[in-house]
Amino acid sequence: MKNLHYLLIVLLMGLLSFSCASDRGQALDEAVDADADAITGQAVIIGTPVTDADGNTYHTVIIGKQEWMAVNLKTTKYSNGEPIDYPGDNIAAWQENTQGAFAWYDNDESNGDLYGALYNWYAVTNPNGLCPGGWRMPDQEDWQYLTEYVGDQMGNKLKSRRQVGSPLGGEYDTMEHPRWETFSVNYGTDQYGFGALPAGNRHASGTYVTKGANALFWSSSEVSEEAGFGWYMYHGYYGVDRGYGDKRAGFSVRCIRAEN
Repeated sequence: MKNLHYLLIVLLMGLLSFSCASDRGQALDEAVDADADAITGQAVIIGTPVTDADGNTYHTVIIGKQEWMAVNLKTTKYSNGEPIDYPGDNIAAWQENTQGAFAWYDNDESNGDLYGALYNWYAVTNPNGLCPGGWRMPDQEDWQYLTEYVGDQMGNKLKSRRQVGSPLGGEYDTMEHPRWETFSVNYGTDQYGFGALPAGNRHASGTYVTKGANALFWSSSEVSEEAGFGWYMYHGYYGVDRGYGDKRAGFSVRCIRAEN
């Protein structure tokens, strides 16, 4: 069984390498949650909310020396106000875009409210700036620091608690999106307030896959002329994997506060 599990992870990573929000809901102010969480026993450190060029406001959390958005980015404009290309259901326009583009999963904007937008790597690195002022795209070192800081079972600790059949029960056991697919062992405990949710991804070919199952995040670091680095969480896996995706693929984005 153990060998079968590892084989499944390897196959998933192989597929992604070629193709390639948070459950809290309530308003969060700048504060430290001084009371230990009833589930994890860990206090979540709340940061200062940030607003994008569209006027969307994002809650933030402080994890170690970093401050991260606690939900996925969903802006349709760069930080300078310029619109980001939206190919929609024009498959050729998505496949051929090398300037920067975004998508709503299944071309349904309501998925953006639930899971944020999916951006290709060219939008991530566009000189107009994808993240709001004072914020930036995380690079490989930023993701490496986050995962090492969180430590063992990092994927479970960073995932939202919303899941089909969550062992935590109550409001976290839900069939309604946004949520993770069911898994009785590797389920989200959201120990740091990161609230990772499985927005799925859009392949370079234009097809949409794995909503509810996979959370794929871009970094700003480049692998090659065709590929960029990403970091992946899966509904049945406890870790966070580093991989790479075709630059024309659409992944989720979490911005990080820029150093002063």
